[in-house]
Amino acid sequence: MTDQGDSGRTRKMMEDFAPATFEERGVTVPFTTPLLSQARLRRDQNERFEFLLPNFTAGKGTYVLPWKGLPSVMTLTLHDRLLFEEIEQLETHSPEQIRSCALSVQATGVCGPDAATRASELRDQDSQYLVLTQFILVTELLKLVNISAADLLRPGMTADDSKRVARQALAKVASMVDIPPDDMTMRVDQLGEAVAPVGLPQAPKSGRLRTLSDRLHAFAQGTQHFADTDPSEAAMLGTYVSTVANHTLTLARQRIGRLDAACRDARQIINDAPKLHKAIQEYVARISWLLDGWEFLIAMWESVRDEPSATKQTTITDISRLLPMIPKEEISHATENLDLDAIQRMQKKWVRVNQDWRTGVLDMDAVMRLESLKAAMG
Repeated sequence: MTDQGDSGRTRKMMEDFAPATFEERGVTVPFTTPLLSQARLRRDQNERFEFLLPNFTAGKGTYVLPWKGLPSVMTLTLHDRLLFEEIEQLETHSPEQIRSCALSVQATGVCGPDAATRASELRDQDSQYLVLTQFILVTELLKLVNISAADLLRPGMTADDSKRVARQALAKVASMVDIPPDDMTMRVDQLGEAVAPVGLPQAPKSGRLRTLSDRLHAFAQGTQHFADTDPSEAAMLGTYVSTVANHTLTLARQRIGRLDAACRDARQIINDAPKLHKAIQEYVARISWLLDGWEFLIAMWESVRDEPSATKQTTITDISRLLPMIPKEEISHATENLDLDAIQRMQKKWVRVNQDWRTGVLDMDAVMRLESLKAAMG
């Protein structure tokens, strides 16, 4: 296939896809059309939307399709059309923004009642965790004027009493740097919103991305166990998947460690909040990009945990083709010892095509499986 310019036809990159940056790699979009599952969205040099898909035949290279050309290649689900309409309204495209769009569409019920209920639950959890994060930041600030969380929850105190004590204490903190109390409250709100996707290390419950990194660790162990015990040639793919997962996990944990160090001293909030806010935004964004695309793959693997070996072999093949490639700006030498040509041969041998892309006929069983995974993701 060749580049047809604006004609909307499929283009194929003949070279191996090794993105230099996360933006070049694109952000994962949770489509339910089988061949678009885990497709990555980015803008081309002319700022037009295009999607990156694994090679349909498991060979080398990545397919690049302009959005306008997709309907001529495959039949899109209603969910996917609605999701893209939401995405089109965004000015920038990050994993967090795409997730927000996906939950909005999922909450409409277009993927079924279970997925809609799960989307509503996740949005409520996000709101509750933001409140928790902001509360912890406030209690850390109050320590600077010798007031603890227990002082806000003394026996006999009403909720209004607690709020009054907190406001008075924050006013004292604000006076330490000669800023209005409302400005101090705004700083806490902004920092809480920035750090909430990962969460603070002292929180009683881990944030969403911190939890995802723990699940990635279990995923890496599980796929390596498969590689060590499966007698088929698919074991090589298990090693490949586990290696990339472990490499990603190492990088994510490094970023989480830096984020935790940045949030450790409450004095930064009052002394240099703008600098701290920028640093937190950068760390959280990098963690989000590193983990982008992994939740779906983890859910895929967890869904076959108790299935026969043949099912796991097929699933590990599908996962190996959807792995989020680590950009050159992040990559180390972790994959140097892997025989990537041999891995690609194994992928081709085990590959399963979920849709006949030449006719665009949807495999509805595959659509339902994808929607079920959506309902299970958290």
